[in-house]
Amino acid sequence: MSPQAVFAEETPLSESQSTSESDIQKTTEVDENPVDDDQMFDSSLLKGMGQNIDLSRFAKAGAIDAGTYRIDVIVNGQSSLRQTVTVIKDEAEEGEKRFCFTASDVAQWGVDIPSLPNQKKVKQLLQESCIEAKMLIPDATFSMNLAKLNAQLSIPQAYVGMVRPDYIDPEDWDAGITAGYINYSTNAFLNKQTGSDDSSSFSANLRTGINIAGWRFRHDGRYENKNDEASDYDSQKTYVQTDVTGALSQFTVGEYFTPGETLDSFSFTGIQIASDESMLPETERGFAPVVRGTADTNAKVTITQGDNVIYESTVAPGPFAINDLYPNSNSGDLDVEVTEADGRVKRFTVPFSAVIQMLRPGTSRFSTTLGRFRDDNISDEPEFAQGTYRRGITNDLTLYTGATGAQDYYAFLAGAAVGTPLGAISLDVTHTQASNLSVDARPEDDKFSGESYRLSYNRFIDYSQTNISITASRFSNEDYLAFSDFVQLSDNPLNDFNREKSRYQFNLDQPIGDYGSIYMSGVVQNYWDSEQDTTTFQIGLNKSFSWGNVNLTASRDLEDDSDESSDSFLLTISMPFELGSDRAYINTSVSSDGDDKHGFRTSLNGTGGANDQLNYGVYGAADLDSSGNTENYGGDLQYRTSLTQLGTSTSQGEDFSQYTVSATGTLLAHSGGLVASPEQGDTMALIEAEGAEGAAIRGGLGTKVNAGGYAAVTNLTPYRKNTVALDPKGLSRDVELSLTSQETVPRRGAVVKLEYPTVTGSPLLLRVKRDPKIPFGAQVLDAAGEQVSLVGQGGLIFIRGEYPELRVVWGQGIDESCTLVYDRPEDAPDGNYVQVQAQCISEAS
Repeated sequence: MSPQAVFAEETPLSESQSTSESDIQKTTEVDENPVDDDQMFDSSLLKGMGQNIDLSRFAKAGAIDAGTYRIDVIVNGQSSLRQTVTVIKDEAEEGEKRFCFTASDVAQWGVDIPSLPNQKKVKQLLQESCIEAKMLIPDATFSMNLAKLNAQLSIPQAYVGMVRPDYIDPEDWDAGITAGYINYSTNAFLNKQTGSDDSSSFSANLRTGINIAGWRFRHDGRYENKNDEASDYDSQKTYVQTDVTGALSQFTVGEYFTPGETLDSFSFTGIQIASDESMLPETERGFAPVVRGTADTNAKVTITQGDNVIYESTVAPGPFAINDLYPNSNSGDLDVEVTEADGRVKRFTVPFSAVIQMLRPGTSRFSTTLGRFRDDNISDEPEFAQGTYRRGITNDLTLYTGATGAQDYYAFLAGAAVGTPLGAISLDVTHTQASNLSVDARPEDDKFSGESYRLSYNRFIDYSQTNISITASRFSNEDYLAFSDFVQLSDNPLNDFNREKSRYQFNLDQPIGDYGSIYMSGVVQNYWDSEQDTTTFQIGLNKSFSWGNVNLTASRDLEDDSDESSDSFLLTISMPFELGSDRAYINTSVSSDGDDKHGFRTSLNGTGGANDQLNYGVYGAADLDSSGNTENYGGDLQYRTSLTQLGTSTSQGEDFSQYTVSATGTLLAHSGGLVASPEQGDTMALIEAEGAEGAAIRGGLGTKVNAGGYAAVTNLTPYRKNTVALDPKGLSRDVELSLTSQETVPRRGAVVKLEYPTVTGSPLLLRVKRDPKIPFGAQVLDAAGEQVSLVGQGGLIFIRGEYPELRVVWGQGIDESCTLVYDRPEDAPDGNYVQVQAQCISEAS
C-alpha cells in the first residue's frame, strides 16, 4: 500500500482537510534530518511550457499543511502513543506552525507535572485547547515526520514520569446525545408431534433505553404468547443510571442487582453507587504487583511473563517503582531484567498469582446499596442496606469486607487475599444471624446463627505451564443463612428448603507437549439433607492437527450419596475446509453414557458472502439404546442485512418436526429519525453522513448508511478510544467523503454522534486550453481562496460540485493567475467521468 493510501485510509482529517487526491498531493514528506533554510526545491523540474510554478510554500524543511493528523508519538525514543495532533498556523509568526495537543494527550506522555517550573503557568496552559510540548515543558522538542505519520517527542529526564499509553482524561468522555433505542430478539416456534396437537409460540426479548442529559433510562422485559392464548409480559428490570466521574462509579436507581465480588449477588429495588472498573485504564484494572528495584545508571528495564515481554522502559539512576503493568494472565511469575548503560545486567523474579479479590496496592473498590429485596414469588420483600469495600494494601495483601443488614437479619464478612510464592490465596469468613422467622419454619427456636468459610487458591506454574484453581466453601451449621435464604424462609417451610453444607470446585489445565492439552474440573456439593449430595467431575484431552482438532471428554455424576454413578463419554472431531472462497467446518461427535445409550452426530457449518453475512448449518443425528434407533436431522440459516438479522431453522424426527423463524437487531431513535442495525449493544455511535447512502461501516458486519444519511454502530467499548471508519466503496460517484475515520470515547450506555462531512456534486474533468499556458501543479482556488484541486498532466483539472468562480494560480504576479470558464453538461452519462473543455482567462488582460 502506498503512503498516500495509508494517509487516506487511516488519518482522520479536519473539515478543511479532504481525503481527495488533490489534498493528498499537496502534503509533503518531512526529512527527519533538518536542512538549511536556504536550500530550495529545483522548480525547473516542474517547469511547464517555459513557466515556473511557485514552490515557496514548500521551500522550508518540515513544511506541513494546517489540519488534523493521526500519528504515532514516540516519547524519548521508547514508548509509542497513537495520538491526534492539530497543526495550525501561528498568526504571530508567519509561516510557523503550532502543534497542538490536549490535556489528555499530555497525561499519556507521563510528564511529572508537579516537577515543572512555574506551576501557575502550567495550570493555565493545561486549561487551553492547544497545548504545545515546547511551551509546557522546558527544553522539550517535538519533530513531526508526515511521510511516516509519526513524531519524536523528547522530554528532559528531570520531568519524566510514568508513560500512560491507555490513559484518557475523563473530560474527553462523551455523554452523547438525547436518543432512545430498542434491542430486540424475536422468535416464533411451531411444533408438530405425532399424536398431539400442534403447538406454537412467539417470544420477544426487549431491552429499551433512553438517554437524556447524561442519565440513562433502561428497561428489560420479555413478551410471550403460547398457542394464541393470553399474552404474558415479564418486566425483568427497570432502572436509571448515571456516571459519578469523581468516584469512578455508577449511580443507579430502580430495579438492579448487587455486586457479587464479595457477597452473594441478588436483585433489588432501590439505589446503589458502586465502583465501575471499566473507567480505569487497562494498566490500572485488576491486580498486578508494583515492581521495585534500583538502577545504577540510565538503565533499561524489561519485564517478561512466560515468553512475552509485557513491559520495557528506561529508568533514571536510583530507586524505581513500576506500577502500571498489564500482565497477560492472572498468574505467572514476572522476570525482571535491568540492563545498565555499561552493559551490566541484573535479574530478579517477582512472584505473581492473583485471585478475583486482589487489587493493586493503593487502589480500592466499593459499593453501597439501599433498597428492597426483589422477587416476584415472595409476598414480603424486606428492606435492606448493604456495603462492600476492597483495598489493596501491598503487593501481597488485599483486605476486603462487606455487610448486609435488614430487619431481623444481618451478615458481616471479613477477608484477605494474599499472594505467596506458592500461589494466591483468599480466605474470608461470613457471620449471619436471623430471628423472628415464621413459626412454621422452626417452632422450637426461631433464631438462626452461623458462619461460612470460603477459601480460594490460584496458581500458574511456569516451567510446566500448569494452571490450577480451587474454591472451597464450608458452612459451620445448618443455621447459616445467606440473605436470599432468609427471604425465602419467610414464605416457605423449612423442610422444603435445601441448605448447603459445603461446596468444593477445582479446575486444572495442563499442556502435555506434542500430545495437546489436558483439562480437569469438578464440583462436590453437600447438603444438610444428605440425600441431595452431588458430585460431578470431568476430564478432557484436546489435540490440534494440521487437518483439524480432536477433543475427548469423560465425565461422571454421583447423586444421593450412593455408590451408583452415571458416566458419559464424548469424542468430537472438527475439520475446516475451503468451500469456494469461504470456509466451512465439518464436526463429528460420538457419545456414550455407559448404559447402552450411544449417539452419533455430524454437522456442516459455514459462512458466505463478501462480509460473511450468511451463516448456515445442517446436521444429522442418530441415537441407539435398548429400545432401538432414533434419527433426526435439520438445518439453520441466518442472514444479516443492513437493517436486521433474520434466521430460520428446522428439526425433523420420526414423530416430530419443529420450525422457527427469528429476527434480532436494534432500532435507534434520534432527532433526525429512526435508524436500524442488525447488531445489538448498549454503547453506540450515531453516524451522520449526508448523501452517503450505501457507505459501509468498517468492521460493522454489514451495517451501512441509510437513505437519510444515518447509520448506527452498536458495539462501542465505554471509556476507551473507539475508531469508527466509513468505507466509501459503494458510494455514488457524485458523493465524496471529506472524512472517513474518527475516534470517540463514549461513556457507558452513551449514544455519541459522529458527523462525516460530504461533498456532493457531479464530478468533472476540465481540459483547459493552454492560453495562457498553465503549468502542471498550479493551484485551483474557489471564491473564498480555498484550494479545491490542482492542475494535473495535460492540463486536466478534477472538480466536484458547482462553484460560482474558480481561479488557477501558479505565482504571485497578476500574470500568473487566470479565471476558469466552462459549461457544465446537463446530463452526465453513467460510468466514466465527464470531460469538458474549459478556458482560463488571464486576469492580466
